Amino acid sequence: MSLPPLATGRRLELLEAATAVVADGGLRALTHRAVDAQAGVPEGSTSGYFRTRLALLTGLTEQVARQLADMISALRDRVEAISREHSGAERDDLVGAEVARHLVALTADSSLVRVQAELGIEAMRTPALAAVFDVSRREFVRLVVDIAHSVGAPRAAERAEATAAAFQGVLLAAGLQHPQHRAEWVTTATRQLIDALCADPHP
Repeated sequence: MSLPPLATGRRLELLEAATAVVADGGLRALTHRAVDAQAGVPEGSTSGYFRTRLALLTGLTEQVARQLADMISALRDRVEAISREHSGAERDDLVGAEVARHLVALTADSSLVRVQAELGIEAMRTPALAAVFDVSRREFVRLVVDIAHSVGAPRAAERAEATAAAFQGVLLAAGLQHPQHRAEWVTTATRQLIDALCADPHP
């Protein structure tokens, strides 16, 4: 499957409100009425666009997955540009710095990461949501493969899935760090993962 484009207009307004509701209160707080209140629209507005709770969950999952996929695509473009323009240790340092910069930006406001985590747990029980998240997951794995190839990491494809999962873990763990130290923590963790990816598993 492919992801729909980002929502616009009233749908975007409602999905942004749904994101805020879930980020603050978890999925248990997500109701049509709560989204109406968060968006400041008349009661019943959300149900006019998302008739059921599953429809609302699916719309939110598609929006979050598309946001993440677009971020991944932008980072892939930067990594490819760095690889074309630089080589050797300088290239590796620049790639690591660029990946860290994107992750730091993503975790500066952790609401999107929190919502993704909440929806990810729900996707374990709801195949329709799992199918949506699988699209952005595969994009993330492709990004890891591209990063590995750009820095000459051995056997990149074999370790891409595990490394992508580790990056997801960094995003989640970042939310537990003190805001004052979060950026430094994310940068260090990112560098460690890239170093591990580049290490020869069979020296």
